[in-house]
Amino acid sequence: MSKKKTSKQKRLINNRFAGTCISIILIVFAFYVVFTLVDQQVEIARKKEQLQKLNEEIVIQEVKNDEMKQVNEFDDSENDAYIERVAREEFDYSKQGERVFINVAGE
Repeated sequence: MSKKKTSKQKRLINNRFAGTCISIILIVFAFYVVFTLVDQQVEIARKKEQLQKLNEEIVIQEVKNDEMKQVNEFDDSENDAYIERVAREEFDYSKQGERVFINVAGE
């Protein structure tokens, strides 16, 4: 009888060991799935932010393109005025002999 008991005990121990292994494998797999899902959500958020920035850049470029199309339609006097305005506003140019005042107060 003791042999039967020991083989039953061995089977019981083996079954418990197998059950424990399966439980550990399932827990590890669940952590992997959760980690992967969280990582994907973070990546999706990054890509959405990147897409939003690119869309803003597209809108800005479309405005610039429209402005350039309008410049092409200008006659020479309007074109000269446009070039002067852009040179003053974007490149901080001034006419020869012209005094430029800079507000150092920051207001």
